[in-house]
Amino acid sequence: MTNHSTFSPHDGASETIITFPHNGDALGHGASAMIDGNGPDGMPEGFSLRDDGIYQLQPSDDDEMVPVKICSPVVVIGRCRTATGHGWGRVVSVQDPEGNWHELVFEGRQLSQSPNVALAPLFDLGLELAPARKAAESVMVLLRSWQLEAVYLRCHRVGWTSDAHDAFVLGNGRVIGHALVTTDSVPDDMKAAIHTRGTLDAWKNEVAARCVGNPLMMLAVSHAFSGPLLAVLGQTGGGFHLRGVSSRGKSTIQYVASSVWGAPSLLQSWNGTLSGLEGIAAACNDTLLNLEELHNADPRTVGETVYRLGNGKGKLRAKANGTPQSAQQWRVPILSSGEVTLEEHMKTAGRKMVAGQAVRLINLEADCRVHGAFDNLHGADGGSAFVERLDLASLENYGHSGPLFVEHVMGTREKKKNWRTFIDNFCRRVAKREDLSPSDGQARRVLKRFAIAALAGELATKARLTGWPAGAARAAAQELFRNWFLAEEGVTNAEIDMAVQRTRDYVAKHSAHFQTIGSEDNPPVDGWRDEHWVYIRTKCWQKIHAPNNPGEVARLHADGGFLKTQKSGGFQVRMGRQIEGRPWTYAVNAAKLREMGEPEE
Repeated sequence: MTNHSTFSPHDGASETIITFPHNGDALGHGASAMIDGNGPDGMPEGFSLRDDGIYQLQPSDDDEMVPVKICSPVVVIGRCRTATGHGWGRVVSVQDPEGNWHELVFEGRQLSQSPNVALAPLFDLGLELAPARKAAESVMVLLRSWQLEAVYLRCHRVGWTSDAHDAFVLGNGRVIGHALVTTDSVPDDMKAAIHTRGTLDAWKNEVAARCVGNPLMMLAVSHAFSGPLLAVLGQTGGGFHLRGVSSRGKSTIQYVASSVWGAPSLLQSWNGTLSGLEGIAAACNDTLLNLEELHNADPRTVGETVYRLGNGKGKLRAKANGTPQSAQQWRVPILSSGEVTLEEHMKTAGRKMVAGQAVRLINLEADCRVHGAFDNLHGADGGSAFVERLDLASLENYGHSGPLFVEHVMGTREKKKNWRTFIDNFCRRVAKREDLSPSDGQARRVLKRFAIAALAGELATKARLTGWPAGAARAAAQELFRNWFLAEEGVTNAEIDMAVQRTRDYVAKHSAHFQTIGSEDNPPVDGWRDEHWVYIRTKCWQKIHAPNNPGEVARLHADGGFLKTQKSGGFQVRMGRQIEGRPWTYAVNAAKLREMGEPEE
């Protein structure tokens, strides 16, 4: 099947479609056909396009004008400029030796440079000169003389092209909508990741379906859909940080979120400079900024970075001549992960987190669900098997749902009043249920972020892009906000006492279920014990404290000084090498449990 790239320069009343094959198929009427006057619009007189390249009429030895090949196929498809009328150039498409077409902006100033300097970007994309006399000079004449009426909007970021929200440019240059747009500032690795693989149905069945029953994953995917909504609703960027120990499913959740827009390689690292992360954020504008390994960020500056990423505007810098350079801008949902929270990481450099940073990057525990970051394994034989299945599914199916969601938003944007009503109702109901104080501005700002994710998930479901039950995305957002609120705002001594008492009662009544480490008596049904600690298996912990969230219960134990935690703040510890498989457990202080009263009957 032939894969084509179609360029559509508009001239007002009519539209000319020029179709270039990507795989070396014949162009025009065959290998011997000369396409000149009826060829690509605006091609200067004396030049023509054949299957194998550009030809120019040149005098032969007997003074007859004959077509001479000067280079491989190259086509000017329009002029371009920025929204302010600057940055004029040509939009040029080049065919590489493998038959693939690549689009780039040929700067206006390059037209006055020497051929070897000016054509370097085209050579990098696969342009090849023919062994003809002064071939490079002839190509420059072609580019200077090729004039078209079509004018492309030159964007320095992806996403919505205007406040009308009627055109959207993806990182690979594809435009959704009816506008002439080109972008030339997306890093090559990001551009390469924006493509499709597999099918939408396979993604829904193999990836999205497994989000059901897994609130963290459902929230992450809903959040990934929210990018195109932010500008339409006038909302700022920001997002969620998945904190948890390694090998518990954080990266898998991020791969699943990335699959909304493209390949797993969209997942970037926190290990970069502030200006570098600004560039990545601009390249992800209106889609999803996905960052892993927070501990790799500089703890001295990470707080400022979070502010910048959430606020959506880069640092004002100067050009080489000293004049100010336009600051990069973006509006993007953020999904982050790491073994430490933002607050913990900043503390290592003596920095103190403030409320604005906590609101822009909301901490969610991602290692205290029933199976690490997950609750429902959908029939998989253990958490590792579930993660492997999801990773493979995300690698084989991606990039379909995000662009289709843009089309849905574009086609229904007149309903944004209803969308705002959804957000207001979500926030009002949850605030009432959690008894939020009207003066609790931080919690209410966090709540709105959950509401936007819930809206995106429900809209994507309504557009038949997820296969989720109606209301599932909203329920996941409500549950996880409650978890956050209890962890950050709702902890009381009474809650700590109640949670620890449940643990004390169970351990006292089922002491035979906990094997003494080093002995061979009593098979470890629920865990192990030694002189100082009771090590409770994850499944047993869930059983003891059901239907409460296991992560929040663990935080209560830690706040009361009953739980052994990791230096990074994790609530589970791994058993020693003498225990087969070294499972993760909750280690509760045995002496403190004994100090409590007798178990309740």
